Amino acid sequence: MRYPRPKHSIALAAIAAAVVASPFAVIASTSGPQAGDPRLVDNKQKIANTEIEQVPLRELPAAILDVASSGLAAAGVALPEIDPDAFPLPDLTVPLPKGIVPSPSTPGTSESSAPESSAPESSAPEPTSSEAPAPSTTETDDPAPAPTSTTTPPVTTMRDGREVGAAVTHIVREDPIKMVAFTWDRPVDVDLKLRAKQPDGKWSPWTVLEQISKGGAPSAEKPAGTEPVWVGDAREVQVAASKDGLAIPAAETQGGDLAQLAVGSGSEIVTKLAETALNTLKATLISPEGLLSLGSSLLSPLTGGPQVVARQQWGADEGIRCSQPVYSPQLKGAIVHHTAGSNDYTPQQSVEIVRGIYAYHAQSLNWCDIGYNVLVDKYGQIFEGAFGGLDRNVEGTHTGGFNKDTVGLSFIGNLEEVPPTAAAVAAAGRFLRWRLGKAGLNPAGTATLMSEGFAGTKFAAGTQSNLPMISGHRDYNSTSCPGVHGYAALEQVRALAGGAAPAPEATPEATPEGAPPGEPGAPEQAPGPAPESGPPAV
Repeated sequence: MRYPRPKHSIALAAIAAAVVASPFAVIASTSGPQAGDPRLVDNKQKIANTEIEQVPLRELPAAILDVASSGLAAAGVALPEIDPDAFPLPDLTVPLPKGIVPSPSTPGTSESSAPESSAPESSAPEPTSSEAPAPSTTETDDPAPAPTSTTTPPVTTMRDGREVGAAVTHIVREDPIKMVAFTWDRPVDVDLKLRAKQPDGKWSPWTVLEQISKGGAPSAEKPAGTEPVWVGDAREVQVAASKDGLAIPAAETQGGDLAQLAVGSGSEIVTKLAETALNTLKATLISPEGLLSLGSSLLSPLTGGPQVVARQQWGADEGIRCSQPVYSPQLKGAIVHHTAGSNDYTPQQSVEIVRGIYAYHAQSLNWCDIGYNVLVDKYGQIFEGAFGGLDRNVEGTHTGGFNKDTVGLSFIGNLEEVPPTAAAVAAAGRFLRWRLGKAGLNPAGTATLMSEGFAGTKFAAGTQSNLPMISGHRDYNSTSCPGVHGYAALEQVRALAGGAAPAPEATPEATPEGAPPGEPGAPEQAPGPAPESGPPAV
């Protein structure tokens, strides 16, 4: 995760109108942050588009889900206690397309195991009076009567018989959605979870959307947002908003074409959540176009270091970058992150993920460029991040208060869920061995940095930090990044950066036909450290 820094008022360098054979022109400079060093100036080139669509939640339809069968309960989300006569926000409604309101399922079943059922009316008769209906029953395989209990079952219907469930935003597109994030330009306190409909019709587990910035008031010029989540070829996604583990309760209107929000609850937390989330959040759909296989011949070797996928090779559109790089006088440390989101992607899709993150950072969050200096995928591919040269002290936008004098490396994936692969750890170690070595730094040493201050930092402005040379984002800022498994892998990354040999990893045996797939996040290709001759072709 990254935190924004103020944009510097640096004019764009003159860019040649015609495309030349060389991807970059190197211009000798006797001025600037590092006098005497060559300065990179990019040349315009035609790049496949990365489309970004932003839609306010108020304009998106909702689905009403049973918290148990949808998996929300397992993800830590519940309905508030339902009062069948409470209508605190009678006019707060959103469209409710037909056919996406599931009936309550038999306990123990999962909504993700079958297509969603029709509206509740098909599973329970409409009450004929204003009296409270008897609690609905569901069929089970056990014919024995349920044991009697003196505890009153929780009310899940309104007085008029309408069933209450959790309201979630339902997004459907004809083309693959690919990446999803949420932004806001006013303060909002909300927890977001996302799931995507897979090609087989099943829903993925709920994924927590991590917030990029929790400090500073968001504005139109500096919006806040979540990490973008890769959903690949999914054409349907659902997003649940909650606060303190409570979902927004909702029920169909009598006409059946709208979802009435915050029904059955007088909770101030719930009503405020429904109003602010609906009127503040914007869904950001990011659709980077895929590139043809680039081939290992187009990988860029770093002098004395590993090969990388340079910006030109992963298709960075330099036309959306709105400032020239800022350089620190010297490099003093490295900070490791994870992008969060999904661990399910192919080597070719890594390119799309990087391009999507770049467009989101530069355009949606107004950072002018991608926040990380370098990114590493689970296959060991190393991607150049922020413009300005991997061998230069480019200030990224990755760690609030500590972007100066540091290099930010991010693993692509959610390392809160799975450990980084051996290939990813080996690639990170190789890169940091090379980068810290160029700066004359000991990977096993200590980085002494001066905090520039930030709302989310653990160090006040002007105070010094003394942390390991290779540290995690959580060491400097109040965040879980780079995830529990990513943080645990830092010891191995330090050892590899210091020259230790990568741990050998046996070639996996062929999976028998019909056997279950490997663990989530495991590379589809043979794992293990990428050879020094270059990472897998993208």
